[in-house]
Amino acid sequence: MRAAAIVALPAVRFEQIELPEPVAAGEEIVIEVEACGICGTDLHILAGLSYAPELPFVLGHEPVGRVVAAGDRASKWLGARVAITLFTGCGTCSLCRAGDERLCEDLVSITGVLGSAGGFAERLVVRSAQAVHVPAELDPAAAAALVDAGATAANAVRQVPLEAAICVVLGGGPVGFLVAEFLRSEGRECLVVEPQQGRRDALAALGHAVLADTAAAPRPDAVVDCAGAPAATTWALEALCPRGTLVVVGYGVLPSFDSAPIARKELKVIGVRSGDRRDLERALALAASGSIRLPEITTYPLASIDGAFVALRSGAVPGKAVIVP
Repeated sequence: MRAAAIVALPAVRFEQIELPEPVAAGEEIVIEVEACGICGTDLHILAGLSYAPELPFVLGHEPVGRVVAAGDRASKWLGARVAITLFTGCGTCSLCRAGDERLCEDLVSITGVLGSAGGFAERLVVRSAQAVHVPAELDPAAAAALVDAGATAANAVRQVPLEAAICVVLGGGPVGFLVAEFLRSEGRECLVVEPQQGRRDALAALGHAVLADTAAAPRPDAVVDCAGAPAATTWALEALCPRGTLVVVGYGVLPSFDSAPIARKELKVIGVRSGDRRDLERALALAASGSIRLPEITTYPLASIDGAFVALRSGAVPGKAVIVP
């Protein structure tokens, strides 16, 4: 089968290679990939700034497709269109038993990121326990836009206190866009700060309040930081009202860190690492019903994956980039 693999890190391009057909055994399933979203984490991995999988490796942790083969204990999934949860934990700790495999301290793999090949290929094999049914109302590319970004946004919004009157979302990329949509679906408004004009225009067209920077932003009761930029984090800690909440979604390295605003204002700082099965199921269901809208989707064939990454790095993709093998 065809796949786009990374063979060195850091890297600016993929290698188009042929791999053996994946085989399902026991509780595993083989998914014929119909679409696979590109995430900011993929960009960070290629830049050598994030996870370092054993090479060569097939990235792509936002796959959607049909189950075309199954082990003898997963035959019920044959023919189903599925998305996946990403994390495989130890399976025995309290976090895994609670459905929070993503937080397992003995993590085994993250599909398409570390330890288990992903969806920048024609097919992939995963545990059937990772499979999540995709509603018939969603086409594969739309569903792929939600696999990680939608689950992450749903989890992030769960952390925003209901009593927060003013909420600022930093970053209007796919996750920030969906955070704004989840808040809207709950009758809560927010302000999205996004420097890219195209992304601001897309959000404004759907009725969201937007700003190019934080200079004119009001003092918030809650901030959802989807940008991970040092300046954004510093602003959030300084600007938040007493007993405000900072929800950290985007990754960033602060050159210096002053914890005084956290202590003096009794702030809450909550981290978000993707979401769980319930978050993904909720994102898919809300999108299928039209309760949340999706960022603009731009699709690329697998053979043009390098062009997709070039477009993302240059800011030429206003919404979500999706590979369609």
